[in-house]
Amino acid sequence: MSETSGSRPPGGSAAWASWVAFAGIMLMLVGVFSVIAGLAAVTDDGYIKNTSSNEVFLVSYTALGVFWIAIGVVKVMAGYGLIQGREWARIVTVILVFLSAISHLLALTSQPFLGLLLIALDLVILYAVTVRWQEAKIGMGD
Repeated sequence: MSETSGSRPPGGSAAWASWVAFAGIMLMLVGVFSVIAGLAAVTDDGYIKNTSSNEVFLVSYTALGVFWIAIGVVKVMAGYGLIQGREWARIVTVILVFLSAISHLLALTSQPFLGLLLIALDLVILYAVTVRWQEAKIGMGD
């Protein structure tokens, strides 16, 4: 079938929209993991173990656990917003991923595998929400 001279397909990409949806789902999943890790750090003194002291770079383990709980709850909400294609969720996600990566760097000496895994997931999420956002929004139907 031939197209009329004035019709053009939309400029969005369903592939980039899928990346953003994936980032939203991963952000929600990482948020749940953060809440679980935060609850474990607050309730169990041995969850994050460092032989030298009771602190991680001048932050107590309990404070770090409370931070992980708070950031995890906001991650779940931002992930839901990302799936819906909300601009505020993109901005909040960039800030949350940055803060989360920094907080996991602080605890890297006591939990290297978990810290590196969550930092890697944060980087994938950051990539998905910063690269070709406008194409993804058009691909989502906005």
